[in-house]
Amino acid sequence: MDTLNFGKSLAKWFVCIFVIALLNEARAQISYQPYSYQRYHYFQKERYADTTLGHTAVKPLVQRTLGDFDLSPGLPDSTKNWFLRKIFDEHLVQVVKEDHSFYLDFLPDFIVGTQSGTHQKSLWTNTRGAQAGLTVGDKFSLYVNFFENQARFPTHIDSAAKRIGGIPGQGFSKNVETSRFDWMNATVNMTYEVNPALRMTLAYDKMHIGDGYRSVLMSESPYNFAHAHVSGKVKKFQYNSVWGTMLDRHNPRTYAGDTAAFTTRLGEGIKFAAFQYVDYLAADNFTVGLFHSLIWAQSDASHDGGANGGLGLNVKYRPFPKWIVYGQLYADQLSKFNFNKDKDRRTAYQLGLKTHDLFQVDRLNITLEFNQAAPYTYQHPNNRINYSNNGESIAHPNGANFREVLGILTYRWKQFDFYGQSMFSRYGVDPSASTNVGHDILRSDMSDAAFRIGRGDLRNLFYNEIRAAYILNPRYNLRAEIGLINRIEDAPNSIGRTTANIFTIGLRSSFRAFQTEY
Repeated sequence: MDTLNFGKSLAKWFVCIFVIALLNEARAQISYQPYSYQRYHYFQKERYADTTLGHTAVKPLVQRTLGDFDLSPGLPDSTKNWFLRKIFDEHLVQVVKEDHSFYLDFLPDFIVGTQSGTHQKSLWTNTRGAQAGLTVGDKFSLYVNFFENQARFPTHIDSAAKRIGGIPGQGFSKNVETSRFDWMNATVNMTYEVNPALRMTLAYDKMHIGDGYRSVLMSESPYNFAHAHVSGKVKKFQYNSVWGTMLDRHNPRTYAGDTAAFTTRLGEGIKFAAFQYVDYLAADNFTVGLFHSLIWAQSDASHDGGANGGLGLNVKYRPFPKWIVYGQLYADQLSKFNFNKDKDRRTAYQLGLKTHDLFQVDRLNITLEFNQAAPYTYQHPNNRINYSNNGESIAHPNGANFREVLGILTYRWKQFDFYGQSMFSRYGVDPSASTNVGHDILRSDMSDAAFRIGRGDLRNLFYNEIRAAYILNPRYNLRAEIGLINRIEDAPNSIGRTTANIFTIGLRSSFRAFQTEY
């Protein structure tokens, strides 16, 4: 690929940064902040301060606090009843000392509901989980969670699970073909900060790069991957270097040293990935970041080793107090980078606007966002090194060959929590197994003609969701929640219109969130 040399130069540049890092001084205690867009959305006034914007693109954050409802255990209030404190104010177990802190929580997620419309079915989720967090001094942070789950999901999630061979965003599950899902998942994030210029993380976790709900560079949409993350700040620069391994559900592993044939005996294939992101604070109200991705895998008889590289740009600008304009650009191949709708352009981009405390109402926040990816973006002739993890796109969950516009509104008043979202997406899917129109990034047989977005079996998707919750304990987001989703998918050239009205009610916890509006 034409980005390989750039990647090597960037890696050398990072080595120089590490040397500079050793000369800097340490700072305040750090703690892991689990990422969900809804949770981070509430704290826009803290993250996008009216003074200096700072570096906000790479998530999850590991820092002192995210806002008023961070996970750091506070000192117990001895004036309150112990039992009531544990239900409404504190972690189930929490220890706060001068040189360390620790918390432990039980995380239930019990949901019942119904789906009506084109397909009728009952829905439920039965999740039992736990999380623990540890900080030592002002340098070390450890976070772990674990979930055991059973569920029946809405029809569109069933279809996605069958297509990718696992639950979107949550990994492998038993009984995918029968849609009676049974699975486990876990997250681990361990961080040690030498000083502000050198922070080292080992994790089995997700990542998101950008300031929007979606990302065309790297999103939290696919399931966790094992990675090492080195980061730090040097003057006005923040650097991030991520090196990881990912699973390939569609290509089983090879025997060591055997390039003749694949075998399912060793399980799913493994691919390797490196992501580099450097963010520059160009002004108090403007940041610009450069992104580079590289994915490779072991060679086999039909494909050489090779690598799949891409370049990206991420920008954020505050034209007025409380208003943020942000955007991204990703080029799968520089040789094909253009904006001509009739050419092979392998390009994706994002443009968004967000504000907080709208109409002077505290914690009333809104996001408006547009995303687009041209056909065949993120694909590769060798489908073992496409831009995917665990059978899912590393960037936007809709793959490519789509346009999308969405709006998100969040509001918290006292312990009441409200979330609303509307989305419209237009995309084209493969009309047959022998035709690739550039939507499914796992395919490799690319066409040489007709590159307009929406070609193939055209789909128009309308998605509207509202949720209302009463927060019982903000420490681990324990809440009683009710939700309603209206989903309409129109395929005028094939299956016609399908509708789904999804109603759910339940007792939920944790800060996990999964993108399901596809």
